[in-house]
Amino acid sequence: MKNIALTWWWTWGHIFPLLSLYNYLKSDKELNFVWFWDEEWLEYEICEKNNIHFEHIPSWKLRRYFDVKNFFEPLKNLTWFFFWIYFLMKYKIDIVFSKWWYVSLPLCLAAFVLRKKIYIHESDSVWWLANKIISKVATKVFYTFPNEELIQELNEDNKNIVTWQILNPELLNNIDKVWALEENEKLEVLVIAWSQWSTVLFENLKTILNNLIDINFTVILWEKNLHFRNEFEKFHNVKLYDFVSQENLWELYKKTDIAISRWWATSLWELYYFGIHTIIVPLSNSAQNHQFKNAIYFKEHFWSDVLDENERLNLEIFRLLNKYKNLRKASLN
Repeated sequence: MKNIALTWWWTWGHIFPLLSLYNYLKSDKELNFVWFWDEEWLEYEICEKNNIHFEHIPSWKLRRYFDVKNFFEPLKNLTWFFFWIYFLMKYKIDIVFSKWWYVSLPLCLAAFVLRKKIYIHESDSVWWLANKIISKVATKVFYTFPNEELIQELNEDNKNIVTWQILNPELLNNIDKVWALEENEKLEVLVIAWSQWSTVLFENLKTILNNLIDINFTVILWEKNLHFRNEFEKFHNVKLYDFVSQENLWELYKKTDIAISRWWATSLWELYYFGIHTIIVPLSNSAQNHQFKNAIYFKEHFWSDVLDENERLNLEIFRLLNKYKNLRKASLN
């Protein structure tokens, strides 16, 4: 029996790839999974649904800015380090598979002390601090984006592997039903921007919908934007979903010609795989400008459009949708 520890930050863009990995491997009865995180939030709900054991561990955040917590929080880890050692030994962990951020760092360092295998996967085109530190002791480093500069910087090509994104098998289980693509009578646009950062998109979109009545829109609101439901319901060419699971998302992808999205690497690769042209609106103040860099990669390699959320966003969306009014998805990638 191999015991595998999973850990990552709380964004869906990093949860889904490792949940996908779990879904690929869960049928192997020789593998046992333990989920490590510092609070009972989204991860805990996923663990309950998938029967993965959840374990709370204390952790501290790496702050590259002035904060009084920087003077005392690192000291806590002199004590907390023994918690991490204890849990790795308690569950007889053989492998740690990590995405990124502050919870992953202490767990991986403890795994290194115990000489356990450490695998990390970087979803974004930007190298994050925790992963940069862990990469020094990791067994293997996996990349979504083929960032040769980072691989050369680490100077250990034998352990740096470009795998692209890890797509959920739940999304692909019905792939045989997708091959027969039917051309839409009208342009079908999917707005998939996730929960926290989609308000700007929704506010701009609702100002132009009256002038785009010959285009069909599908809007996924997610948890933090359900208050938009009453506003979007006024438009006859808009179909609304509060939430769409990975098992059902393929049906929306199948009929979509164009998607308006944020920067999530997982979503961008899913949309590309289903042959959907993307209009990407990265967050203007993202850390290390990583959202813009993700978007630029798709612009340079897959002809995506990238818009500035602060520059007449509603007019730019209106211009592009009119430009692509006759565009129809041709096939899967």
